[in-house]
Order: sequence, then structure tokens, then C-alpha cells
Amino acid sequence: MKNKLSIIMTAYNVDSYISSSIESVVAQTNRNFDLIIVDDCSTDQTRKIIFSYEKKYDWISVVCHKQNAGVSAARNTGLANADGNLVTFIDGDDWVEPSYVEHFLSKFEDYDVDMVTCGFFNEGENGKVKNKVSNRQTSVVGRDEAIKQIIKMTGTVMGYTWNKAYIRSIITDNKLRFQTDLDLMEDQVFNVEYATVARQFYLDNLPLYHYISRKDSITKRFAMENVRDVGVARMKVYKAIRDSTRKEKNQLE
Repeated sequence: MKNKLSIIMTAYNVDSYISSSIESVVAQTNRNFDLIIVDDCSTDQTRKIIFSYEKKYDWISVVCHKQNAGVSAARNTGLANADGNLVTFIDGDDWVEPSYVEHFLSKFEDYDVDMVTCGFFNEGENGKVKNKVSNRQTSVVGRDEAIKQIIKMTGTVMGYTWNKAYIRSIITDNKLRFQTDLDLMEDQVFNVEYATVARQFYLDNLPLYHYISRKDSITKRFAMENVRDVGVARMKVYKAIRDSTRKEKNQLE
């Protein structure tokens, strides 16, 4: 069976960015994908824009939340509506290079792995790139090294979901979901939980995703309640690692 990638794009009040994000998906060189846009009850023109794209392209489907539930809930909704054997995520205010889809599909074809990553550009709203792109580096690693890279606060892997593609059956078979009670680090928790039930990982720093650092981003609005989220997220991460280690130990005995 030929691989198909389901792209889940989450959107909430991003009418100034969403067209650029969708157009970057329209421009993909490999067409073996579909796009699921989950609108999290936007109050601006976002919903109008994405419905116009749904009418124009039969491979775009739109799902709308009746009330704002957060990015984790939106990603879970996207997963529930995905039908590709592979899945990835894009934020509605970011954009991707034309070879983004081709990169993921070709690497899953060439390597026996359960996750593929790519590098990314970290940009300000003025388009200025904040990070320097290092020399191309690729590797196929096991679970321990993958988790080490996911929980690092630096590097080109980290805990994001938008620079990674996953095998959807691993997500569904293990009932993995994004934590809706977290506003921060929910993606890192998801990645670690996924990694503990995966085998091999293809890590690549080729920058194909453009992350736009906005002033009003939730990661910028650090407040005291976020301290609780960070603590809870770290507890969930280490619990997933601990449970996986115990399971492997029991299987060897």
C-alpha cells in the first residue's frame, strides 16, 4: 500500500496567516496527502477563509468546534477524522516548504521507522529568521536517543509535533491523545508517549517548516498558571518513560 499523509491543521483567530499556511500546502510537490483543517471556534474571518478553500479543493475538509477547546482538543479532533496511514500537524499561522510532504513520504518509504522528523526555521512576524541552519545531519536512532532529543530544550527535534510525521495506527492502537488539561508542553508529552511505543526514528535537520513566533502566542504569554502545566507535563513525561522501562524489564524476565 502506498503511503498517504493526513495533514491536520489547527486554526484559531489566524485570519491574517491562514491563507499563507494553506497555500504552502497547496504548493506541495507530492500530492499524496489530504488536509484536515480544525477551526477551534474562531471569532474573526478564519472560518470564512478556510471554507472557501474547502470549496475549491476536494482534498481539503473542514471540521469546526462549537466552542473554543484549545489546540490539544483540535488536534484530537483532527486525528479522529484522519484516514491516511501517516499523520502530521501544522499550526494555522505557520507555513511549510514545497517538499514538506515529499520528505515525510519518501523517508517512510526508504526506512523502516515509526517517526520521521525535519528541521525548521524559527521566524519573527517580520519574516526574519532567528535560528541559523546547520549542516545537514541525518540518523536512524532507537527509542532512548529519540526521547533524549524530544525532551531537550534545544536542537532540531524537541517536543514539537509540526516537524514530525507519525504512523497513525500506532496512535490509534495505543489510544494516544493530546492532553487537553495542558496549555504548554502538551506536544512534548504526546511525543514521548508515542516514542515509548515506537521502535526506530529517522531524525533529519533539513529545515522544511517555518514556525512564526508571534507576540500573542500562548508560549509568549507566560503566567503563573503555566508553571503548573510545566510541572504536570514533566510528571507525565517521566511517568511514560518509567512505565516503558518497567514494561521492557518485565518482558525480559
